[in-house]
Parts: sequence; C-alpha cells; structure tokens
Amino acid sequence: MDWHSATGIVAVVMIFGMPVLITGIIFFTIFFFLNRSNAEKQKTLRMAIERSDNLSPEVLSALQSMQKKPKTPMNDVRAGLILIGIAAGMMIWNYLDNHEFGGGLGGIAAVPGMIGVALFILGLIGLNRKA
Repeated sequence: MDWHSATGIVAVVMIFGMPVLITGIIFFTIFFFLNRSNAEKQKTLRMAIERSDNLSPEVLSALQSMQKKPKTPMNDVRAGLILIGIAAGMMIWNYLDNHEFGGGLGGIAAVPGMIGVALFILGLIGLNRKA
C-alpha cells in the first residue's frame, strides 16, 4: 500500500468521522453530568429521609422547585419563533452576500424555518385547545 493512498483514506475518514465523534462526545458529556446531578439529589434525599422520620416544609418546597416544569404550548410558540428568526437571519445574510433570496444559505435556512413554522402552529393549536 502506497503512503499517498493511505493519506487519502485517512483524510476522508477524518473529515466525515470527526464531526460524528465530536457530537458524540458532547452528547455523552451532557447526559453524563445530568444523570450524575440527578443521582446526587436522590442520594441526598434518601440520606435525609433515613436520618429523620419527617422532612421540614422548607425541604419539601425546595424539592418541588427542583422538579422540571411541564412543557406548555407557549414553549412551542417560543421555540418556533426563535427558529423562524434564525431562518430569517440566514436569509438576510444570504441576500446581503449574494443579492438573491434563493440557493446557498437560503436553502439551508429553510430547514430551521419550516421546523419553526411547524412548532409555532402546534403551539397555537395547543393554546387554542386549552382556552
């Protein structure tokens, strides 16, 4: 095997493999620390219950404030508007750069834009159902 052909193979593997590796490392780190903090909270609570029969109202209110709040349709509206704003910014950037609205970055902007529109519509439907 020639050194130059091996260099080409390594280059292709690095170009396509590194983004996957970096994304995997980021997700692993996030999930690792989230699960570790939840485990520490549960351990602390378990120790407090084992030491005493009753928990003070302050501890109970602190535990309730630690719980994740349920997602509301307003969260969908907010996320949709943020994604639409990102897509609009990408379209404006593309227009200022190329003096046209289609192609290039404008096509890529359609992805967050359409996801944003879908989230916005779902949020509005959810808000109307609650009322």
